[in-house]
Formats: sequence, C-alpha cells, structure tokens
Amino acid sequence: MTIEFWYWLILAAILLTLEMFASGVVLMWFGFGAALTGLVLWVFPELSLGWQLLLFGATSILSLFAWRKSRFFRDPPTAQPELNNRLLSHIGKRYVLNEPISQGSGSLRIGDSTWRVRGKDLPAGTQVEVVGVEGIILLVEPV
Repeated sequence: MTIEFWYWLILAAILLTLEMFASGVVLMWFGFGAALTGLVLWVFPELSLGWQLLLFGATSILSLFAWRKSRFFRDPPTAQPELNNRLLSHIGKRYVLNEPISQGSGSLRIGDSTWRVRGKDLPAGTQVEVVGVEGIILLVEPV
C-alpha cells in the first residue's frame, strides 16, 4: 500500500479539527506532525513508509515537548501570588480560637468562614498565628 501525501494532510485536518473539541492542546502538535510529513512527502514522493512514520512521530513529539517547555504559553509570575488564594493570605495573621484544638485538629472562624486548623492542643480563646498552609488546612501556633 502506498501512502500519498494527501493522506497525511487529511490526517492533519482531522487532528486539528478534533483539537477544537479537546482540551490540553495535544492533538494540535500531532496534526502539525502529520501536516509536515505530508509536505515532506509532497516534495520527496519516494519516501518510504518507515521514514514517514519516523518523521511524523519525531516532529509530533518534539513539537509537543518544545511547546510544553516554552515560557511563551505560561502565565507570567505575579507580584501577588496569594491574590486569589485566601488560605495564603492568612499566613502571618493572628486570630483568637473560638473552639479548642484537640488531638492536633480544630477549626477557626475567620470572618464568615470556618477553616480547619492543625496545631498543638490549645483551649478556646487562645491567640494563634497562622504559620503555614497544608492543602486546605491552616497551620497555627500559639502566640
């Protein structure tokens, strides 16, 4: 069976169309590899199937990894990384426990929200400082 260049171009069109319905921007790079293979096969029609598959695989994988490593598509670092992370915004602040911490776990009411806290066993009414965050739990120490 002989694979013509337009087979690769059709595969590229299919992959690029599927990319519109998928997330992750992965199929686009395989579509790019198929299009490039089709163009190379158009220029060099005697290219064997093995070389075509090698070219397709290499260009697809290399372009995918190059895109993943590229800083062009990454979000730029912000001056305020805790801006939309309410937990990080509490680090360094002091609060009064309204419930005791027992067996290393408890809860703390801050404004209209209740947060799980972890720390030493402490009675209610103790002033604590948030020293860190572990997942969605505030780490506290007595002041």
